[in-house]
Amino acid sequence: MFAALLALSLLVPACRGKESEAVSVARTFAETARRGDVEGMMAVLERPAIERLEETAERASDQVGGRRSIESSEMLQIVGVDRSVAVAEAELLDDDGSVAHVELTMTDGERIRLELVWETREGEGEDGDDGGGAWKVRIPLPRQTGPDDASVAPVPSDPGA
Repeated sequence: MFAALLALSLLVPACRGKESEAVSVARTFAETARRGDVEGMMAVLERPAIERLEETAERASDQVGGRRSIESSEMLQIVGVDRSVAVAEAELLDDDGSVAHVELTMTDGERIRLELVWETREGEGEDGDDGGGAWKVRIPLPRQTGPDDASVAPVPSDPGA
């Protein structure tokens, strides 16, 4: 019995070692969320999401009059995650080399689909080099609104209007 358990415990990590990189990144994303590890989560987020966090942190720093430099990691909070729920299974649904979809089945039975994008490392992939890069999790970003956006209601200039 002990030998069978030992063989099984050695087999499970070996199977996981054969996962595609996209599946591994999706698992990492879920695990960092479960642990509340903001820095770990930021390491697997796509560049546009990181840039949005950096811009928001810069605006927040400006709003406090530059008295404090707010870090982009402070702009991301992981809330509402049941720390007892982990990834039970992960399946690569498709991968065209630039976009991949992974479905995670959690230990509570919930299924989560993630979209991942292949990002070349900055300065690579454009001059015939090895095209090094990594899979990153795509996070749907909320639409930015501002003064030029028609969805923002104009503020009347005349208080009596």
